[in-house]
Amino acid sequence: MKTKISMLFAALVVTGLSGHVFAHGNVIPQGADSSAMPPITDGDESENGWVFENPYRSLDEETKTKVIKFGESAYANNCAGCHGLHAQSGGINPDLRELDPESFEDDEWFVERLRFGSAKGMPALGGIPEGQTDPILDQETLWAIKTYVEARRVVAIEEGEIEAD
Repeated sequence: MKTKISMLFAALVVTGLSGHVFAHGNVIPQGADSSAMPPITDGDESENGWVFENPYRSLDEETKTKVIKFGESAYANNCAGCHGLHAQSGGINPDLRELDPESFEDDEWFVERLRFGSAKGMPALGGIPEGQTDPILDQETLWAIKTYVEARRVVAIEEGEIEAD
């Protein structure tokens, strides 16, 4: 009898914990419709038109608010599963709020990581999967995500979650 109760208890614990494993949702890249985002047209032709500094950083407030809202949705569907809800990492993966918006190197790191992924499991979201002609996420979407993360950085600094550099 004790064995059956122990097995039942173990099954309940595993079932309960499995909900936490999937709590952030699907981690398969979902794509996004960036047609309402300001187009990025001044990219480096030798780099397939990519820009290496956030072009949305200096937008007027109304447009930037729309970009941040779109970036939040794209982040939730493509990044939160590994990097945490509201861009707040649980400690395993990099806390993207630590990226300094004043640093060209951090913007460049962001672009390169998203275009090519990493050996540690980061998918190449800006890369073109085999058999397709377009990237999973275009650079308008990726820069909208970065703009959202930068907005979350401001909140995190104000709330004392991270320190400003």
